[in-house]
Amino acid sequence: MANFVRLEKAVCKLTCGEIKDCEKATAFLISPNKAITARHAIEDYYDENKQIFLEFCNITSKPIFRKAKPLDIPPNINSPIVILELDECVETDVYLSFCDYEIEKDDRYETFGYPVVKWQMGQWINSEVSRRVTQQMARPFDWDIDLNHSSNIKDFGGLSGAPLFIKKQLVGVLLTESKAGGKAISLGCISIERLKDVLQHFDIPIKEFSHDFIMDEIYELDDDSNFSESIFIAKLESAQIFDHEDYQQEFFNAEIAKTSIESRNISTEVKSFSMLQNNIKSIWRTQHLSYNDDFDGRELLTKVYTRVEDLNEGTLKSTPELPLLVKKGILHQLSDECKVGWTKNYKDRLKSYLEERERIDG
Repeated sequence: MANFVRLEKAVCKLTCGEIKDCEKATAFLISPNKAITARHAIEDYYDENKQIFLEFCNITSKPIFRKAKPLDIPPNINSPIVILELDECVETDVYLSFCDYEIEKDDRYETFGYPVVKWQMGQWINSEVSRRVTQQMARPFDWDIDLNHSSNIKDFGGLSGAPLFIKKQLVGVLLTESKAGGKAISLGCISIERLKDVLQHFDIPIKEFSHDFIMDEIYELDDDSNFSESIFIAKLESAQIFDHEDYQQEFFNAEIAKTSIESRNISTEVKSFSMLQNNIKSIWRTQHLSYNDDFDGRELLTKVYTRVEDLNEGTLKSTPELPLLVKKGILHQLSDECKVGWTKNYKDRLKSYLEERERIDG
């Protein structure tokens, strides 16, 4: 739960009408001036032109109040949610972004909102997804995901409009169902599949879901790994760097990382890896500009490695996170593509070295 605490900043109380005898619900920020909630929570706005009020309780020591109005949704889009436009921006360090993860039965979910019985402080609820509600099932409500709950709360009124998180991603909007005695005792969710039309209409981004991918294992060179004829090895040797077993291992691990990311074909990961390559090349370029040795590259390699180590936890952060060894290996991938080198005129030096080696071998 600790990982979710900061997300509370984006979630707010919603009231439609005067405080006494008004509809209460939950909403959440997706940008400084836009929030999302359940449509039924603001029926009195449409029916009686009542004002919508938002109260943010977790950003500063004092609550932040805003008025809001729903954006007009085209009649051809049947949407159980609305996008609210605030009368004044709310500045915080977190706004929620939707993810296209497809919810499955038994997924663990978490949500934070303001049920009426916990109206002052709000409440986290977590349990499992019960089932998907299909078109073939009797469907007296708007949601397409049934949610189990193990909370002691008996009335979930006020939770409608809360964000639903699965695998730490925003994947839907919570709705409640009123049953016996007017109490909201059932929980459900509108999944991202049913929200796409309205989100796309308002150009609200939906990010691609990234399955957990952690490359924290260091792979040793195997018997089939022979890089002796590789360009990056020739580059090292042409710069008087002959002890290169560690550099081969770094290159080997970088190749595994690159292949894994490309095979997953998740655009955010591919872009992140490409950006990481560009940042590492930029680090090399800065050091190379002031380097003047045409034959010995040991000092340049040391300087570049030092900068990569220094920036490992900052500029060189990536998604997924990759070990430092892989980031050093990317240098040798770039070298193998003749994009970097270890002497001043590394291309000329490589050419001379290869010609000299061919004469000796011949």
